[in-house]
Amino acid sequence: MQTHSEDPRITAYVLGELTPEEAAAIEQAAATDPAIREKIREVVEIQRFLKERLTTPTAQLLPRQRENIRRIAREGNVTAFSGKFRQPWVIATAAAAVLALGTFILLREPSPPPTQVAGPAAPAPDASAVAVEPLAPAVDPTPPRPAIARNVFIPTADAPTLELPILPGTPSLAEITRSIVEEDKLPTHDSVWLAEILNNFPLRLDGTAAIARGGNAPWHPDNRDSGIRAHVATLSTETIACPWKPSATLLLISVRSNGQQDSDVRIAFRPNPENVARYRLLGFPPHEGTPTASVPTRLPAGSYTTLAIEIESTKPGAELGSLEWSADDKPAPSISLQHKSAAEPSDDARFATLVCTYSQWLAGEQSGSIDREIISALARENTSATLSTDRAEFLKLVEKSLGL
Repeated sequence: MQTHSEDPRITAYVLGELTPEEAAAIEQAAATDPAIREKIREVVEIQRFLKERLTTPTAQLLPRQRENIRRIAREGNVTAFSGKFRQPWVIATAAAAVLALGTFILLREPSPPPTQVAGPAAPAPDASAVAVEPLAPAVDPTPPRPAIARNVFIPTADAPTLELPILPGTPSLAEITRSIVEEDKLPTHDSVWLAEILNNFPLRLDGTAAIARGGNAPWHPDNRDSGIRAHVATLSTETIACPWKPSATLLLISVRSNGQQDSDVRIAFRPNPENVARYRLLGFPPHEGTPTASVPTRLPAGSYTTLAIEIESTKPGAELGSLEWSADDKPAPSISLQHKSAAEPSDDARFATLVCTYSQWLAGEQSGSIDREIISALARENTSATLSTDRAEFLKLVEKSLGL
């Protein structure tokens, strides 16, 4: 059976419900099809979101909840649960149906309770034998943030090289969405991190790109030991005019792994001192002094990361510098950077620009340059009947934010 991105076995694969042979078939198809890898990533993120959504926020049961459990045990009905949170849990075979509601749940609307599966009544145990395990506290998925200055320009003369952090896509819109959609208020400035919001969306930039390759691939009938080296990671770039400062250039950088194994990717931005006066990496926590070189470099298999740098150049259309990078300690082809104002930006670059602008507005940055009118104009520019579901929902979030 041929595997495609809408194959229902992908969901079963993520849930661990396939046989080893079926799982191997999915993995083999994902190795050659980016659409399948992206679908697997989406299902994984939805499953993670559901786990976070359904986690009880208290660390232990209330006394009334314990009493309800003991009462139910005495009555012989151990499949029900009655307490403060009246949301029944479903067995593993219903998980695929819950995942299908992922797009709806991302809007933070309550899910309808799933149907319980009836089974033969179990004998009533002694109430004193019913053990109540304390609920584990929710795990904070936020990754550690590198010590790079937030909203601070770096003079090229002071920092001729900037080591860029590798921050794989980690959804962070949950709390922001809850604040805007459920509480009708903008989130606090400290809860907004541009890099996390930007990495909610896989971007395919339309500028210069380079591929890093590792050692020789294992023998396979398709290469006949031809010496072809395995693909490790892809680095792509695109430049676009900065909407909050037309004289500046926004450099977008996207890194993707090969989907088969983790890699160590190190990227350095080297601005051209003759043409670049200063620059800043968008959306990082406050830190005194110049950036440090101690940044994360691990890129998990099948993941991606996107970064944005605002560059102030002294000459329009001049060389902005280069990106020097390596993968698994092997040098990769460098990328020369130049903004061509006449080039039409890609739809992904336009969307990334909206995300960067909106995120800074939420974080209270650039208050003198970014206002609701600019964000509204960028949102209209990105509106399209062919938008993917995640981007369409993001535009709805932007629209509601502007009305608060």
